[in-house]
Amino acid sequence: MRQYLHHNDFGCISRCPSGCCLHLYFGNVALCLKADELTEWRRMTARLYQQHAPRLMDPAARCITIPSPVSCQAFVFTLEEVFLLHDLLMSANLLLEAELILAGGATQ
Repeated sequence: MRQYLHHNDFGCISRCPSGCCLHLYFGNVALCLKADELTEWRRMTARLYQQHAPRLMDPAARCITIPSPVSCQAFVFTLEEVFLLHDLLMSANLLLEAELILAGGATQ
């Protein structure tokens, strides 16, 4: 059974049944990410939001590009979509880090 880590109006992120990767769904796109890729995407979306939020004239303009894990492919977002994508990634990352801490504390 799939375990959902977080969802919002933009999409959701879940752990695959085998636990080997994370499934990120947003808009009509689905990605399969490893934990380290999730962390990198979280950092990238945070940087992009901080960089564009104060300067973007039209927050509804789809003009923020995020490289894809697949070569020669990129995704283009509005400022709100970048914020919602970061929310998905941040919340999932926090839950995964908490699991690691709790698992480490249980073995000590």
